[in-house]
Amino acid sequence: KYNRALKTVCSVGNLLKLHITAISVSLMFINCFSEYLAVFSHLIAFHEPELTNHLDSIGFIPELYAIPWFLTMYTHVFPLHKVFHLWDTLLLGNSSFPLFIGVSILQQLQANLLSFGFNECILLFSDMPEIDIQRCVQDSIKLFCSTPKSTTYRQHERQRTKPDNVFKSSSDFKTTNPDLEMSPLPLNVLKSEISPRISGEDLLDLLELSPHGERKSQPRYNKVKILVVDVRPSEDFTRGAIPDSINIPFQTAFSPDGTLVSSPDTATLMGHKGRMVVIVGSSKNNNASNFATQLVRLGFPKVCTLHKGIDVFRTIGILIVRAGER
Repeated sequence: KYNRALKTVCSVGNLLKLHITAISVSLMFINCFSEYLAVFSHLIAFHEPELTNHLDSIGFIPELYAIPWFLTMYTHVFPLHKVFHLWDTLLLGNSSFPLFIGVSILQQLQANLLSFGFNECILLFSDMPEIDIQRCVQDSIKLFCSTPKSTTYRQHERQRTKPDNVFKSSSDFKTTNPDLEMSPLPLNVLKSEISPRISGEDLLDLLELSPHGERKSQPRYNKVKILVVDVRPSEDFTRGAIPDSINIPFQTAFSPDGTLVSSPDTATLMGHKGRMVVIVGSSKNNNASNFATQLVRLGFPKVCTLHKGIDVFRTIGILIVRAGER
């Protein structure tokens, strides 16, 4: 009897272990997929702010339509002959590339989506219209190549054993300074932000600066036009700022109706609309994220924020003093 009872206890213990393991795996999958969808939302805002603003206003979130896309790698969306053509490209990219396929699909549907309400959007995705798969592939490659690699960083991303060698993102620069790299964010923080974050190393690459603050001797042939907007108070900006950046303090940047307050620096920002804008703030507050959100609401594309703020550059000597400017 004692042995039988012991076996029963052991069996129950093993079942509990299996159950706990299954729950842990399920939670890990949920967190991983939630992170993937959050990054997808950031990419939509980065490339199509008007679409983001409309879908947000009607409460039509990616969880309502994009889950089957990524779970089935678009076999749920396209017929088999189109899936084969799509997969030829997917196999050449990294694990973030399916996100750009999703953005390119939305771009083809954008005209309808912008005129639809919530119910019409549900009906549209339940019976997907014809998608030009060749255009989808070409557009997704262009989107991928024009997007800083760090904006698609994910904590649960599988690390590749070798670098991509088919098509490159707009930044493939690498440093050995961990402060300049991306790091995991809590899921609730990731979901609360509309714009993606960019790493310090990607920003240095786009500015053609070395980690020591020196200009690169050989400029890139495909240089991306970029504007760095520092949203800290003026006194902080003058004590140390990124070269060629402008200062628009968050507290005085926007009028009550959400538009930019007129000033020489906001005029510079308005003139840069359509090009990449990197918002730099302090890691001690959310001003950079809030500023970026306001720009997206004003229809600015290609807006991102510097991960961990200006502090990532304090130890490498690229900040310049502008005490005489203000």
